Amino acid sequence: MATIALMGPPGSGKTTMAVKTAVRRPVHLIDIDRKFRAQANLRDLRDVTVWELRETLSEDSLASRIKALAASEKGVRPPKGYTTIANYIEGLEKDSDAQAAGTIVFDSTTQFQLHMREHMQFLEGKTKLTWDSWAAWGQLWREFTVIMIDYAIAQDKDLIFIFHERVSEVPGDKTDKVVLSRGEKGSLQRDYVGTMNVKIAGAIEGAFGLQFGTFFTDVYALYVEIINGVPQWRCRVLPDGKRDLRCSFDVSNHAIWTPDLSQIWGKKIRYAPWESTKEK
Repeated sequence: MATIALMGPPGSGKTTMAVKTAVRRPVHLIDIDRKFRAQANLRDLRDVTVWELRETLSEDSLASRIKALAASEKGVRPPKGYTTIANYIEGLEKDSDAQAAGTIVFDSTTQFQLHMREHMQFLEGKTKLTWDSWAAWGQLWREFTVIMIDYAIAQDKDLIFIFHERVSEVPGDKTDKVVLSRGEKGSLQRDYVGTMNVKIAGAIEGAFGLQFGTFFTDVYALYVEIINGVPQWRCRVLPDGKRDLRCSFDVSNHAIWTPDLSQIWGKKIRYAPWESTKEK
């Protein structure tokens, strides 16, 4: 089994690659983004099942929400998205579609973090996370990722996580020094003096956006290249100096591929004779 992180900007083909080219089939998609039904190129696949999140980010009305945000006050009604996702993940072993699948796709971590953040802010009674919350934030991301990977290992399934990208700066060999200071609330802050290195991280706030790759056997970057005015979709599987990529399969130092897992892994896709896409 393999655990794969697909990262890239919107429109780079992450969902299409995961759903269409997953080697071990059927595929079960956990659709946090709520966009699968709108993708005409995917919804008629015969061997794909979908669990779609129905909850929105906030249960409050727009009128009351703007008042809470402006005054930095707690929302009126608790958000339901994170709890719904967490309950579903904890019950995966009882879901017949997930159990029948050879590959689980989680799409996407970017939207999942919005629900996680709304939930944490509501519990804190704030409209933004406090400094002390970021440690809990990172711990929760690590635990969630490990829970999903443990499930995939125990059930012998491939697991694909989808990440969007963000630009991040990290200290490099041209960083002269680190200045330590205390913030307004006494929290320790680090200020770097000198030139920082630019890294492409997962679009998750905090340090986990740079750390997530350590949890997966494979990390690939998707992007679109324009050739003679025509878009060409590409998948990079080896490091490029800005992204911490890795591939556990023998690609003979061939870094750039078409976004097709069966080609990258040198395996044929095994299709299941399902009549149509099912949605729960």
